[in-house]
Amino acid sequence: MNYEIKITEHKHPVPYVVFEDESYNLLGEFLLAERSFRREILSVTNDVDLGMSGSECFTGNTFSLEINKDACKITHDGDGRELEVSTNEFKAVLLDYIYALREIKVKEKMAALKNDPNHHHDHHHHDHHHDDTDS
Repeated sequence: MNYEIKITEHKHPVPYVVFEDESYNLLGEFLLAERSFRREILSVTNDVDLGMSGSECFTGNTFSLEINKDACKITHDGDGRELEVSTNEFKAVLLDYIYALREIKVKEKMAALKNDPNHHHDHHHHDHHHDDTDS
């Protein structure tokens, strides 16, 4: 499965996956539509991957996902389109996609700091807690 992750040229950039084989496009749509649930999706994928669960289901805004040890089935809840991919491939793309989302976040933070006139280099008053207010 060959693919690359590109970034939309918007004010708020978003990664999207472009597959060489277009039959995988539904997976790209799934990641884009359900990206706010990426932690949950990764968590259920890991549970199956690590053998803690035989199979898991995830239902998001637009898609449903059924994960088994060997294969995952993605279903578009609106029009019924389906795609089956190996769980290993699914996890690989998911991890790449999450990494791309993280990269964008880091760049946005850096840009915000650079443009913040109140940001001096005294790091004493910063509390480093991770908030989950992802868009």
